[in-house]
This record gives sequence, structure tokens and C-alpha cells, in this order.
Amino acid sequence: MGGVSGAAHERTGWIEIAPVSGWARGSHALLLVGVLVMVGVGLYLTPDPAGHGTHQQLGLPPCTIYFLTERPCPSCGLTTSVSAILHGQFALAWRANPLGFLIVAIAIAVALNSLMALGWGRTLRIENTRFTFLLLGLLTLWLMHGAVRFWLHQ
Repeated sequence: MGGVSGAAHERTGWIEIAPVSGWARGSHALLLVGVLVMVGVGLYLTPDPAGHGTHQQLGLPPCTIYFLTERPCPSCGLTTSVSAILHGQFALAWRANPLGFLIVAIAIAVALNSLMALGWGRTLRIENTRFTFLLLGLLTLWLMHGAVRFWLHQ
């Protein structure tokens, strides 16, 4: 990017490395705290061998959809899956809800990006339109997976 100062954005396709403003550093600090809380809660909980219901250890009610239909909703097993991954119980995690692996991977990416923003003042940014399509794709995957699990559950 000839003639552009070092503070300028470095764009590579649809991802750019951009400087982080002061208020954005605070946002990255909050994101990092959120990931650390998720990890802490996941390690605190004992993954339920049934593959769902781990969240009830936090005083939350059972899943209403599962309670009424005896079929899993799209989110059923996600707390169990994430907790199982953090405890190294990968088979249980996969059985509970394979999307837990995606959640953990995204949490790791967010934490690393936030650390980069806080430590070096630079962050990876995805172009808005592509980020929107990525989120819509993840939402679609989550809903399709939930629908298949709901209809195929015995």
C-alpha cells in the first residue's frame, strides 16, 4: 500500500488488520473476560453423561422443548458439550452436541484476537458483508442441525 502510513489498515482480501481505538480496546477486554468466564464456568460444571442438562447445575430450569416433547432443541447439549471439551471428554462432547466444538473454536479465535488488540493495538477485522454472511451461515447450520436432531431423535 505505497505511501500509506504504518497506522493504515492492511487489507488482505476480505480480512484486514486494523489499528484499535481506545474504546475498542475496552470492548476487546470485555470479550476476553467473556471467554474466560465461559471457560471458568465450563470447568466448574461437571458434564452430564446423559448429554444434556449440565446447565441445571447453575440453577437454570430444564429445556422447555425437551421437557414438552422429549426431543432436543437446537441448543440442547451445548453446555454439556463445551464443558466436556474443556474436561477433555471429546466423545461425550460430540454426542451431546457437535456444535460445541465450533463454539470453543470461535471462543479461542475471539480470545486470541482480543489479546492481539490489547497487546499490539491491532486486530483482525472481517469485512461487514462477509461477516454478516458468516453469521447467517452459522445460524443456518445451528438451526438445520437442531431440526435434524429434533426429527430424528428416538
